[in-house]
Amino acid sequence: MAQMKPYILAAVFVVLIAIQGTLVQGDDNNNGNGNNGNNDGSGNGDNEDHDDMETLGSGQEQAKCKAKGHCKEKVLVCPAQCPEKKPTKNRKHKGCFVDCTSKCEVTCKYRKPNCNGYGSLCYDPRFVGGDGVMFYFHGAKGGNFAIVSDDNLQINAHLIGSRPQGRTRDYTWVQALSVMFDSHNLIIAATKVSHWDDSVDSLTVRWDGETITIPTDGEAEWRSAGEERQVAVERTDGANAVRVTVAGLVDMDVRVRPIGKHENKVHNYQLPENDAFAHLETQFRFKNLTDLVEGVLGKTYRPDYVSPVKIGVPMPVMGGEDKYQTPSLLSPLCRLCRFHFQGAAPAGINGILATI
Repeated sequence: MAQMKPYILAAVFVVLIAIQGTLVQGDDNNNGNGNNGNNDGSGNGDNEDHDDMETLGSGQEQAKCKAKGHCKEKVLVCPAQCPEKKPTKNRKHKGCFVDCTSKCEVTCKYRKPNCNGYGSLCYDPRFVGGDGVMFYFHGAKGGNFAIVSDDNLQINAHLIGSRPQGRTRDYTWVQALSVMFDSHNLIIAATKVSHWDDSVDSLTVRWDGETITIPTDGEAEWRSAGEERQVAVERTDGANAVRVTVAGLVDMDVRVRPIGKHENKVHNYQLPENDAFAHLETQFRFKNLTDLVEGVLGKTYRPDYVSPVKIGVPMPVMGGEDKYQTPSLLSPLCRLCRFHFQGAAPAGINGILATI
């Protein structure tokens, strides 16, 4: 028995390593299931939990917290390493994130999606849920699926893909996201390009069916006009990267990237040479989700959610295609979808995918 102990300990160690590989660590956004994933963690967006104050002579921005708790009325000053919340001279620099929750702190973070963080959706779609568990969802080439469906918010994803000869399923990537709320629709999509160029913008944004232009200078952002719920789209790089804020509902860091030649070869995607397969990498930070939220990603934010995926396998796969498939990118209808537009659906949104 004593001789077997080392072997037993070694086996336990291997199992623990496998579990650790599936439970992906977050990016300090505190978006785990413990608080239903509704804590933004950044405190930025539309400054819902703090008021901006006069910038110090050193150039460091500061804010006064107005959220409830021990951080209320406290003044937080951005570090010298990241003095601005929205760096405008070089958007690739880290920004200052004000957190007026129980952490009551400011931190420096890159304003890009963290594909290993809570609420991320990247690659051949690989998710990290609100519970911190990583899983894959394959869907189908040309399919549309409800990523999140709640009383006040629905986010659909449109998948592009390819099925090499001899494979039994499609390789798929998210080409477009449709964010539906109130009586509005916001689409963020990767434009199809034959060859990739980092300096050329391959990102398309549409608001209620109309293409919007995001400035490249100054604040480099677009904001909705005359709406009760403020919507903002801000560039976080010179091209192909934005932060989307829908006040009171969701913040999204989005970037467009291609499938490179090396990646294509290593994974044997067998993609055609005249298509870069530009797709989206996204990280969501939700606010005010209900306990009955649905969707491929949304359900992982339920307080009583227990992941059904197999822990420890290299590619844990989440099913649910039949439950969350929608007739189109713009449709809020699926077997388990909860969202309904307030009044009529936005006008002028038919045929949008054909023009992207």
